[in-house]
Amino acid sequence: MIPQKVTDHLEEYITQEIYVQIAIIKGKEKVSTELAINKYFNSNHFRDLAEGRPYDHFIEGLKDKCLGKLKNSPMKNKQSDDPTIIEIQNKLNHLSDDELNNTYWEVETGEFFTGEQIKELEENRDNLISSLIINENLKKDTVFNTIIGFCETYEKLCQKKYPEAPLPLEILK
Repeated sequence: MIPQKVTDHLEEYITQEIYVQIAIIKGKEKVSTELAINKYFNSNHFRDLAEGRPYDHFIEGLKDKCLGKLKNSPMKNKQSDDPTIIEIQNKLNHLSDDELNNTYWEVETGEFFTGEQIKELEENRDNLISSLIINENLKKDTVFNTIIGFCETYEKLCQKKYPEAPLPLEILK
């Protein structure tokens, strides 16, 4: 199971990226939110999203921080007061090589992942991709509603975190 802290972080990142891109289109072109979303479908950003790139970047970052790469690191036995470094040192000194090669550190949240959790992220990526491919089975209206859902999620998040901030798409109004 992916830690909730990471799920929230990834959701915020993706929804913010989508929201900002649509808000830029709306502001630049002086069009409605609906028209801005429809124009977003033709952007490189949407293409990247529909190919799962936000997840790919996140997963690549995790794989780059495999603790197995640090097993011979001089930091393994260095004194530190930093709780994160102490936790990493503890893992480096107590996990087997196989366990280290299956442990990944996510920098933004400080959470540790296993290969199984990375597979779960890959499944989430694949689900995102399948929800954004416009074809005869998945109509543009369905994808439009998915994008609106992302924007709505972001506006709700903004209302909690930044209650005075303007929300240019005005999805919740």
